[in-house]
Amino acid sequence: MGDFSGDFTRLDDSALLSMRAEMRAELERLAPASLDHAALTARYDETTEEVNDRARRAWARTS
Repeated sequence: MGDFSGDFTRLDDSALLSMRAEMRAELERLAPASLDHAALTARYDETTEEVNDRARRAWARTS
């Protein structure tokens, strides 16, 4: 499994989206019932929250 343990909140948008693409590819490779899949899914969900937070902040600035 790739190393997705870093502080992704410090990544710029492009790097964060690239990391998420790598994570999705890794999730497709891993067995769905594996512990690695569960751990990566949880981490991916955290990145989803970060993307959503950034989008909310950007939207609020334009409103």
